[in-house]
Amino acid sequence: MKKVKLFLFLSIIISISSCDDYGKKVKSGHIETFYKDGITEAQAQRTATLLYNMDINAGNEATEKSFQLGKKNDTVYLKMVVASPNSTDVNDFNFMAVGDYISDSAFNGAPVNMDLSDKYFKTLRIIPYKKLTEQDIQNAK
Repeated sequence: MKKVKLFLFLSIIISISSCDDYGKKVKSGHIETFYKDGITEAQAQRTATLLYNMDINAGNEATEKSFQLGKKNDTVYLKMVVASPNSTDVNDFNFMAVGDYISDSAFNGAPVNMDLSDKYFKTLRIIPYKKLTEQDIQNAK
């Protein structure tokens, strides 16, 4: 009996420790968005739809893309799976623009940090939120 209890206990511990809690998931086309830590399903779905519309308008709808939303204090984090955290293909301004757009469109202006992450949503690099001005946009052109 002790062996059975020990086996059950170890099985539970192993299953708990091996599970990654990415949160609940919503989808919009090829965009999957996981959400947790104070994010509602409606906010997650709105974000997924916004990201989907941004991606198809850029002509990038072939590959499934994964995001994760969460909240720490008053700040939302939007984790985005990237191939390389130091990618030179995309300027940081573009990530700031996404954060600013999602902030205004899905979170009533709450700050949205962009977290570049690996495929397990482990943060590699953070692009802090910045409310963009017309001057910022002009300078980026």
